Amino acid sequence: MDPEELLELMNSRVSIRRYTDEDLDREDIGMILEAARWSPSWTNTQPWRFVVVKDEGVKREISEILPEVFRKGIRNAAVTIVVLVNPEEDKYHCVEDGAAATQNMALAAKSLDLGSTWIGVFDTENEDEVRDVLDISNEYRVISLVPVGVPKKVPEKERKELSSLILKEV
Repeated sequence: MDPEELLELMNSRVSIRRYTDEDLDREDIGMILEAARWSPSWTNTQPWRFVVVKDEGVKREISEILPEVFRKGIRNAAVTIVVLVNPEEDKYHCVEDGAAATQNMALAAKSLDLGSTWIGVFDTENEDEVRDVLDISNEYRVISLVPVGVPKKVPEKERKELSSLILKEV
């Protein structure tokens, strides 16, 4: 992939909250998880772990924990991938490491013509509840939930002009 293709992939990725009822190929899920596995981490600690949620009942239970805007997306997505980190493995940058893994998953999903959205959970009142539903020990922190599926609708997106984002050059 040349740099222009990569930038186009990044430019075309949008948050998807409505999915068809199509299942995902096991290979596609594996590719998305591989993309997360190859994310950068502080001193290569790789503190992330993933839970792939396919069960409709578990997706519904998780969705009820979160704000209304995210519920339908989790319920309708073929899978929701839960991104966890172990702070003992990276005391300094585990949150950033988990965020990098989340971003890589979103880009991998887009490259497969799938949709996803990033639902931040870290350090919210919902984190403990998500961990409880999934029966995950407290040694792990929940960074994000990433519903993935075949998009039903792809929204338009806008971005600020680059020049408005550059504070200064020194």
